[in-house]
Amino acid sequence: MYHQRVAELYQCHADAIRRFIYRRTGDMALSEDLCNDVFVRVIEGLPSYTDRGLPIEAWIYRIARDRVIDHYRKQTHRQQYPLDEEHAVVSDVSTVESDDTLQQMLARLNPEQQQVLLLRYRDDLTFAQIAQTMQRSEGAVKQLRLRGIQQLKEHYRPVPSA
Repeated sequence: MYHQRVAELYQCHADAIRRFIYRRTGDMALSEDLCNDVFVRVIEGLPSYTDRGLPIEAWIYRIARDRVIDHYRKQTHRQQYPLDEEHAVVSDVSTVESDDTLQQMLARLNPEQQQVLLLRYRDDLTFAQIAQTMQRSEGAVKQLRLRGIQQLKEHYRPVPSA
């Protein structure tokens, strides 16, 4: 039963966790390695996992976030990766793909604002799930989202289509 539960968790969440890590590292091989590490930690931690009323994926995302942070801490220097078009909070992806200004504005947000916007709009997590993942209060998460969106609105002016 335990092995079946782990297999189900992996099948349901591995692709999303891999994408989550890739967007933070920009390296597919590293993303695969860190994703595997995440699920090793899930296997190790599952017996002591305490259900706090949130979906288990919030716990898995927190482990993934921690693995990425651990990876960067081990680096002698940290390389910044620009956000790609999937991080934008817009409905027309074709506009985002051709709009470098929006990409630059997203890159100017602080890492926590970027993370909140990604988890909320790309990964469709609730504020409670994001708060659990980031180990912050729901109010703090809502403020990070609000400030990130306000900063984008203040500085972003889309280029009119021809």
